[in-house]
Amino acid sequence: MNEVKNPILEPNKTVAVVSYFLLTLLGGSILIILLAFFYNGTNSLGLSPTRLLEVVSTTNFKDLEEAHKKLYVFCNSFANLLMYILLFGIVVFYMRNHIKEDAKGLVNGYKKLAWLIPLCAAVGYGVSYGIEFGIDKIINKTSINQSSIEILIHNGGAVAMFFAVVVCAPIVEELIYRKAIFEYLKKYHIAISYVVSILVFTLPHVVTTFLEAEYSSLENLLICIPYMLSGFLLCLTYHLCNKNVYASWFFHLINNLISFVMIMVQRGAV
Repeated sequence: MNEVKNPILEPNKTVAVVSYFLLTLLGGSILIILLAFFYNGTNSLGLSPTRLLEVVSTTNFKDLEEAHKKLYVFCNSFANLLMYILLFGIVVFYMRNHIKEDAKGLVNGYKKLAWLIPLCAAVGYGVSYGIEFGIDKIINKTSINQSSIEILIHNGGAVAMFFAVVVCAPIVEELIYRKAIFEYLKKYHIAISYVVSILVFTLPHVVTTFLEAEYSSLENLLICIPYMLSGFLLCLTYHLCNKNVYASWFFHLINNLISFVMIMVQRGAV
């Protein structure tokens, strides 16, 4: 007798993509709020709900009281970690067949991929870092997303952010932006795959910056460029390396790891 399979548990890219965007849009905020109320109660801060939300969502970290800085770092760093752990579990589970297929492709094409993947990662990181460095010199500003990451790493959230940004984020984002979105759209035209994948990769990293009045339209545009370039290079790496997600994942991981280490070094923590 054939075993009846549960369709809910079967591999499904659509479920992975929808879950990713829903959790990205809502999950982080919900987790931050829940952690804020937990921290407020267990540490007897006595903050009102309104003030609590103001503290954990502030963009003026340096103006917070010391106790409130600890609240901000705890809530935001662990919310990031918990969200990416949840995303990692859902996305990997529903895209496990693609992970297995690309693992076989990695083994079968190792002679080419063994040198092409590191080369793409090295050249890609060098180019993206050079562009980012140049733009930083022009406007001397970074995105709110990047500033928030630096604040969390420098103020006690380094361990949580390492596992969120370096360990979980690269594989989750590559499965979604490359293996799911890029692959789905290539049936229309490869150019569409590139454009949409780059845009949906860029927007979550810069949307909070767009909402800040202190950034001009030109500054917003310039801040987008490094993310768009990284998105393009990740797509190109994926494309050139036989559409193997391990290739763009390796590039993404190396990029995030080096950026993390550089942030730590700037603080004198390494």
